[in-house]
Amino acid sequence: EVFKKRVEEKAAKSKAERSKKLQPLLERFKQIQNKFRDYVLHLTRRVQAEDRKIRKVREPKEVREKKKLSLLTILHEAATAKNNDDWQTAENKYITAIRIDPKNAEAYHGLADVYLKQGQTEEARETYEFVLQLEPQNDEVMIKLGELYLSKGDTKGAIDYYQRAVLANDSQAARFVKLAELLGDIKQYETALEAIKQAVELEPNNPKHLDILVEMSIMSGNKITAEGAYDKLRMANPENNKLATFKERISKL
Repeated sequence: EVFKKRVEEKAAKSKAERSKKLQPLLERFKQIQNKFRDYVLHLTRRVQAEDRKIRKVREPKEVREKKKLSLLTILHEAATAKNNDDWQTAENKYITAIRIDPKNAEAYHGLADVYLKQGQTEEARETYEFVLQLEPQNDEVMIKLGELYLSKGDTKGAIDYYQRAVLANDSQAARFVKLAELLGDIKQYETALEAIKQAVELEPNNPKHLDILVEMSIMSGNKITAEGAYDKLRMANPENNKLATFKERISKL
C-alpha cells in the first residue's frame, strides 16, 4: 500500500506532461489495439479456462503439509526474534508468514506487536484491527487497541474497546476496573458503577475494587450501595485513609 501510494503521487505530478508527449503515440496504438483486441479476448478466455482447471486440482497432501510445517517454523522464529527484541528480523519473519498464509491471525498479531514496540502506533492500530476482522472475539487484541487509543488521549475510543473486551470475556476483574475508571473520567458514573460491581463480584474482597465501588456509588448518588461498599471496604482494609472522608460524603447523600 505504501509503494502504491508513492507511485500514485509521483504519477499524478507528471501525468499532464507525460500525456502531451505520448499523445501522438497513443493515436497510433489505438489503431493497433483495434486489430489486436479480438486476439487478446480469445487469449484471455483460454487463460481463464486453464486457470479454472488448475483451481479444480487440489494441492497434494504432502505439499500442504510442507507449507504448514514451514509456516509453523517461521512463526516460531518470528516469536523468538520478537522476544529477543530483534524487531527487524521479527517483522520480516511475520511478513513472510503472511505471504504463505494471508489470513493467519497469529502472524498479523505478532506483526502488530512489533509495530507497537517500535513506536509505529498507527501501523499497529491498523494491523490489530485487521486481526479483529479475522478473529472478532479476540479480547486480548481489543485490550491492546484500548490501550493504544488511551495513549493517544482518546478515552471514548479506549472505552469502546474495553467494553467489547469484557463482553467477549467477562472473567477478568482488572478489565472491569479499568473500564470503571475510564467511565468515571468522562463522568459516566452510573455506567462506571455497573462495571465496578462486576469486578467486585469476581473479586469480592479486593480493597482497590471496593474503594472504587464506594467512590462510584457516591458519585452516582446511590447511598444504599455506597453504605454497603463502605462496610465491606472497612472490613477488607481498616487502614484505608479514605474511610473517614467516605463516611462523611455518604452521610450527605
